[in-house]
Amino acid sequence: MNEKNRRKPAGIGVGYLSIMMIFVVLCLTMLAALSYSTASNENKYSQKSADYTKAYYAADLEAKRTLAEVCGIVSEYGDYTDFMLLAELQGMDNIEYSNIMNGIEINWITPINQSQSIFSCVRFSEGGFEIISWRTGLSCEQEAKMLNVWSGE
Repeated sequence: MNEKNRRKPAGIGVGYLSIMMIFVVLCLTMLAALSYSTASNENKYSQKSADYTKAYYAADLEAKRTLAEVCGIVSEYGDYTDFMLLAELQGMDNIEYSNIMNGIEINWITPINQSQSIFSCVRFSEGGFEIISWRTGLSCEQEAKMLNVWSGE
């Protein structure tokens, strides 16, 4: 017999399988590290979101308490220009008021966190009140004032 015929056909060697196994283990390790990183970031984001939601609803409750306190004070007076009413409102923290025709408009700011606040504006007139605005904005933001722009007329 010829020596060529006696050789067994070449198959996959042990070295090739080892290299493939190392490659697969490295790929799985990288995927595990990326999954852990993603889960960790999502957990941090969820915690920040929960903290903000808690702070927002606490500030909203405080703004509603201020509204209830203001309503209690205003309901005691029949005249919105009464000196005692204005003195009581001036004694409250973060309250600004302005007299309007047949009523009074009261504004206050309730902080949510260092960068955001709830801006509230309520108008009292003819025995009732109307919420003009109740919005969230940046703490440094002031109430928007209408610009006197020429409309072309």
